[in-house]
Amino acid sequence: MPYTIRGFRLGTDLRKLREEKGLTADGVAREMGFSRPKLSRIETGENKVSPNDLKALLHMYGVDDPDEVKAYLIRAKEAHKPGWWQRHSDSLPREYVDFIGLEATASAIQTFQPNLIPGLLQTPAYARSVIEANPAILPPADIDGLVKIKQSRQEKLAGDEPPRLWAIVGESSIRQRVGGFAVMLEQLQHLEQMATVPHVTIQVLPYRAGAHAGLTGGFVIFSFPSEREPDIVCVETQTGTLYMDEPGERSAYGEIFDHLRASAENPADSLNLIHEVMDQMVEDMKKEKGEGSP
Repeated sequence: MPYTIRGFRLGTDLRKLREEKGLTADGVAREMGFSRPKLSRIETGENKVSPNDLKALLHMYGVDDPDEVKAYLIRAKEAHKPGWWQRHSDSLPREYVDFIGLEATASAIQTFQPNLIPGLLQTPAYARSVIEANPAILPPADIDGLVKIKQSRQEKLAGDEPPRLWAIVGESSIRQRVGGFAVMLEQLQHLEQMATVPHVTIQVLPYRAGAHAGLTGGFVIFSFPSEREPDIVCVETQTGTLYMDEPGERSAYGEIFDHLRASAENPADSLNLIHEVMDQMVEDMKKEKGEGSP
């Protein structure tokens, strides 16, 4: 059975329900007629749980409300369905596969990036420049594949049930000339276009905001259709990704995002700032070309 992030999350929730009831894994396994390893694999998402076993586990854990049970059954049915991103699971780090899986199944995405255009809003040329600038990401032979994967991720935004995307970017992310003038101007034009999409909101956090709630770095908050699936916060580092789903962690990052939203320019003024940066970039490009003229 292939590992999936949704299977892992379902298993984690079942483990939490067991622990909340004060039940041991050995005791539950005996009661269910399972081996201890089987229950462990269910709780880690490695094994699919059958509808009958799931109902029995939920009853043991005190979950008898029909709507809740139905929600768990739906989650279990969907948990191990392979997504397009799993075709790349052998060539990509598991953390990145998990990230794509969360992104692809989320109903709402809130992202703050102080120095970078978020992946869902990157043009292919911009994405390539970002990847090429960091030799630790992938060897050169894999760059084309990773750029295509980023493009595939963006198809979700144009689908029949797109997620609600709210992106806050630092002013440096729209001023940094990633890939040079042509690449960056194309990227900013793409931001303009995406800002007109009804389910996409883009805000720019200006330099003049001074000290703000996101000074320690960027993060992404994924929300899901089912109330039984709590939000997950992702914090990317140079060497990996941290996933946080504890109530206190989710609440803290939700509050940080709210503060950033209040500190950033509103969507209309953000577009104006993007226009200003583009105009300035065009002027700078003309000046640089003029410096090389005889």
